[in-house]
Amino acid sequence: MQRQLLSVVVGLFWMSWHLAWAEMPDTTLQAMFHPYANGKPAVDGLAPGTKVSQDSWQAAQDYLPAEILDKIKAGELAFEVQETTDLPVSEAYIKATQQHAEQVTFGADGELNGYVAGLPFPVLDSADDQAGLKAAWNLRYRDFGTIMQVWNTFRLIDESGTAGRVIENYYVVAYGMHRPKMDGSDGNDPNIWKEEGLLYKEYFHITAPFDLKNTISLKHRHVRDQAKDEDWLYSPAGRKVRKIIIKHEDAAFDSGILNDDYFGFSGYIRNYTWKLVGSRRLLAPVGIRAAKTTFGGRGGWYPVDPWELREVFVLEGVPKADDHPYSKRVLYIDRQMFVPVYTLFYDREGAHAKTMFEMYGNPKFNPGNEHVRVPVWTGETMIDHQNAFGSVTEMTKIIYNEPMPVEFFTLNKIVARGR
Repeated sequence: MQRQLLSVVVGLFWMSWHLAWAEMPDTTLQAMFHPYANGKPAVDGLAPGTKVSQDSWQAAQDYLPAEILDKIKAGELAFEVQETTDLPVSEAYIKATQQHAEQVTFGADGELNGYVAGLPFPVLDSADDQAGLKAAWNLRYRDFGTIMQVWNTFRLIDESGTAGRVIENYYVVAYGMHRPKMDGSDGNDPNIWKEEGLLYKEYFHITAPFDLKNTISLKHRHVRDQAKDEDWLYSPAGRKVRKIIIKHEDAAFDSGILNDDYFGFSGYIRNYTWKLVGSRRLLAPVGIRAAKTTFGGRGGWYPVDPWELREVFVLEGVPKADDHPYSKRVLYIDRQMFVPVYTLFYDREGAHAKTMFEMYGNPKFNPGNEHVRVPVWTGETMIDHQNAFGSVTEMTKIIYNEPMPVEFFTLNKIVARGR
C-alpha cells in the first residue's frame, strides 16, 4: 500500500513538473511570429499602389491612429500602400520561445523568474491585468540579434527643411545575456556577460562635426530592471573617461528625443504603469525596400517610402513620476517583430506633442543583410509637433551579428580610440 501511494505521489509530481515545463503550442507561435502565413491582409480601397494623402485619406481612416491621420489631412504626410511583407524573426529566437516561455513568471519585485531566451510572453490578452507589463518585458527582450553596428547621420531639422545640427556617429549595441545560440554560429556561448549581470553594452562614437568628434559614451544595461544603468563619457577635451549619471527624462543633444525614447522606449520598465490597450490592423512604414528610409513631407521629417498593413499591439505607458515631461506614451508594436513602428507622446496636459517613427526594412533590399532574420533598422525620426522641428536619423550602413572582441567595450580601448 505504501509503495502504491509513493508511486502515485511520484507520478503526480512528474506530471506537474512536465506540464510546468511544457513547450509552447505551435498554434501560439504561429499567431505571434507568422501572422501572415494564411494570407496577407487586404482592405477595400487600400490595395497596393493606393495613394494616401490630403486628398485621398478616407479608405485609411480606420487603419491609422487619429493623430497620424490628422497630419495626413493637414498635408504634412503622404505615402503609397504596398503589399504586407512577411518578416519573421530568427528561428533560434522562435525555438527559444517555444522551449522556455511557459516557465516565465513575475517575481515579487516585478523581475522575471524562469526567463532563458526568446519572447517571454507570446500570449497577450488585454483582459489580463498584467498584459501591459508582459508586453513591456517582451519589448525589452525582442529579437535584435546579438550585435548591431550602425553608421548613421543625425540631423535636427526645422520646418523649412534646414538642418541646424548634423552629427555623424558610429553606434553599437551588443547583447550578452538571454541570447539563444544562432544557427550556423561557431559554437560559442553568446551569453558572455552573464557573470556581470549585463543584458547589453551600448557604445556611441561621434565622428563629426569637429567640435564633437571622438566624443564617446558607453552604457551598461543590467539584466535586472531594478538595477541602474552604468554610463561613462569620454571627452576629447579632457582626454579621459568619467562616470556620469544620465537622466532618462532629459533630452539628448538638445533634440526632441529623451534618453528613454530611443527605439520607442529604452527606459526602466519599473518607472511606468503599463496597459495593453489592445490589438489593431494598421498602416505602418515597414518592409522598406531599400537600405535606408526616404524622408519627406513637412520639413523632410516623415517616412515616405510605401507603408503597409501590419498587425500591431497598442501599449500605453504612463510615467509614475509626476514631473516627467510626458503624461503618457502610446507604442504601436509590430506583432511579428515586436518592435514599435511608431510611438505617440503626450504632454502633461494630455495633448499629442511628438511622434516617433522607427522604420524596419525588407532584408532582400539591404545589401549585406539579405539573409538576416532580425528586424533590419533603416531609420528613425522624432517629430516635435509643438516646437516644429524633427530629429532625423538617416542610415549609412548597418551590420548584424558580426563578432566583435569583448575588449572593444573596455574603458582603456575607448580612451585609445578617442585620441
